[in-house]
Amino acid sequence: MITFVNVFTVLPNKQKDSLQSIQKLYGEVIRHQPGFISARLLTSDDGTKITAIALWKSEEQLAAVKQTSGFQDFHQPRFLEIVVSNDAHVYSTFVEVPGVTHKHKHEENSMFNSTCLP
Repeated sequence: MITFVNVFTVLPNKQKDSLQSIQKLYGEVIRHQPGFISARLLTSDDGTKITAIALWKSEEQLAAVKQTSGFQDFHQPRFLEIVVSNDAHVYSTFVEVPGVTHKHKHEENSMFNSTCLP
């Protein structure tokens, strides 16, 4: 399993529109692709960032989604005009460090199936 993290820097007054576009892409295209497990979309409090954190079964399956027409259609001039930049990386290692008051247990609906430090 891999984790794909993509940080979009957006125009400050366009964060909401950008989030809706990215959410639509995940809801209509990405979630139906082989190997996709789940995703979380986060917005920064300063209004300039959207971070997509997605779990995939393999890097090859992640790469394949980029070749689909739905993914390519998403990258239209309207979206590209409001995104200042993006910084995407693939991660293959994940260690969770729970808080002292947090009792860790793996839940079926949890986004992460991780190694947990005691």
